[in-house]
Amino acid sequence: MSCLNKQEKLPRNFSFNTIIFLLFALVMASCVKNDDLVSPQEGTIYMPQAYQDRATMTIYKVDSIQGITFGAAYSGFKSASTDITVEFRVDTSLVTAYNASNAAYLGYSYHAIPADAYTVTSTTGIIPAGKTSTDSMQIMIDGSKLSFGVRYLLPVRLVSASSGAIDSSLSIAYFKLDTLLTRSRDLTSTGTLTVSDENSGGADAGEGSKKLVDNDYGTKFLSFDYNPNFWTQLHLSSAQKLDAYTITSGNDAPERDPKTWQFQGSNDGVNWTTLDTRTNESFSDRLLTRRFDFSTTEAYSYYRLYITENGGSGLIQITEWRLLQYY
Repeated sequence: MSCLNKQEKLPRNFSFNTIIFLLFALVMASCVKNDDLVSPQEGTIYMPQAYQDRATMTIYKVDSIQGITFGAAYSGFKSASTDITVEFRVDTSLVTAYNASNAAYLGYSYHAIPADAYTVTSTTGIIPAGKTSTDSMQIMIDGSKLSFGVRYLLPVRLVSASSGAIDSSLSIAYFKLDTLLTRSRDLTSTGTLTVSDENSGGADAGEGSKKLVDNDYGTKFLSFDYNPNFWTQLHLSSAQKLDAYTITSGNDAPERDPKTWQFQGSNDGVNWTTLDTRTNESFSDRLLTRRFDFSTTEAYSYYRLYITENGGSGLIQITEWRLLQYY
């Protein structure tokens, strides 16, 4: 039997130099210890939240308090050799400078979160010996005190560390809130509807008042007798505090849309409190739903949309009117 030579037994791309190099690399890797590794930033102190997009806030407009976390960390491959005390400061004066540097390309500006809308659990932290970060600290935010349509910014600065240098490029976290979110309950179905001027065919007609609150955006309420004292009213089964309402424009004839109105609350259907006033409003498209937010601490069992002006027509139409409660 003839013997195969060594080259015939080896894979096509096999290289003795390659295997020697790999063996050498394995031996060297086994000799390297974590203690031998050193980062150029070893021992510097920084805020992890200062990295881009790590300080984006998610906040709901609700009464319950919501928390966001911040802290400091120790750079490199090692841990702190002694306890390191760090100090932070909320610095809203930085908002102006941030807008000056960024508003031109962003196309918008930020506002400082109002002082009464947040508290800070602590501005002092400790990176314990043998560890690489502080325990998380929190900023507690009351979303109910923030406004829709406003972009908020809350800068937090790392101002001192008892040991190690502060990384100036990662010493400020700009906590951003671009959109205030909501969770809402639709309470419309819990109410009984009445209107000041019914459709000529009655409430059950194809465009009668029941279509105003049927949650069907393919139907609408149309009244042929609009006047400046026109109103629609919902009597709820129990008093409720509301936060918003929506109006959806009709499928045609924008001159029939509501233009100026008052949104009112009552507990007897006689004495009314104006909760929201809108003047010269317009709907830029047909079947467009617009939400109108307002602030009140009171609960009412009656709610009324008192429409004092429409787009100029003798008719008025609305596809849907809904009552919303945030939670």
